Amino acid sequence: MIHYRAAAAAIFALMLQATTTAQEAYQGPIIDMHVHAYQQVSPLFGIQFTNPLTGISYTTTADLEAHKAWTFDRMKAHRIVKAVVDYNPAWEAEDPDRVIPAKGGGNLETLRQGFMSGELQIMAEMAPYYNGVQADDAAMDPYFELAESLEVPVGYHIYPGGPPGAMYAGYPGVRAENAHPMQIERVLVAHPKLKIYIMHAGWPYLEDMKALMYAHPQLYVDLGVISWALPRAEFHHFLKGLVDAGFGKRIMYGTDQMVFQGAFDQAIGNINSASFLSMEQKADIFYNNAAAFLGLSPEEIEEHHLQAGNE
Repeated sequence: MIHYRAAAAAIFALMLQATTTAQEAYQGPIIDMHVHAYQQVSPLFGIQFTNPLTGISYTTTADLEAHKAWTFDRMKAHRIVKAVVDYNPAWEAEDPDRVIPAKGGGNLETLRQGFMSGELQIMAEMAPYYNGVQADDAAMDPYFELAESLEVPVGYHIYPGGPPGAMYAGYPGVRAENAHPMQIERVLVAHPKLKIYIMHAGWPYLEDMKALMYAHPQLYVDLGVISWALPRAEFHHFLKGLVDAGFGKRIMYGTDQMVFQGAFDQAIGNINSASFLSMEQKADIFYNNAAAFLGLSPEEIEEHHLQAGNE
């Protein structure tokens, strides 16, 4: 009996140690694949918003300058060494080494010139969903063809779009029936060399995302808004499903912070609190997978780890 109790105690101690280790906070560099920079005043500036799904309340940034200052402050505080950011010259001027300028729509020739000159680096976020247009619509094909021909990565937004009940709150084109991630498959087949990630990881279509990622090894996802706007249990359920299915090497961190102060802290905390993730898996999600997707050099990666240690 004594030996049994000693063995049981030892096993319990190892289990406790494993759980504690799994929940340790990742301290390395982070690449954020989903950051918003505004150039026009938003009606969301300076309000209080309570998320009806979580009950968590947010104070939004007061104005354009406050939004920029808050975002850069949080990126530095959380060791976000690279961030895919909406095209905004003022933001790039603020920190050109950190900001990866991105644009997901507009005039095709303007986009072409921007990518060829290096003024733009990623086609994101592409979000025709808000207007009821799906990825496999013929009107979208020239954009994908452009990205494939220039080897420009694409960040494609499907769902969720806007707050819960978005079509009743200023987003009349939003429909749940247009949110199915399978709409991207025809694009992947037609453009097999396209480097693409699905924003918000295709939530809530877990099984379909498993099927897509199984069928198309070039497909990545970012976690986006689901990392903080969903209840933690639902976010963990969805993330665990992708990881358990073997796709942990193609999941990237993204905040989709918009104007909601607290988004960075909550999103990063929700990943760090996932007891099913090892430290290696957290490092993959926060940095390694995006570094591979973006094709960063060994020298850049080394510099990012040094930079993270100094921030």
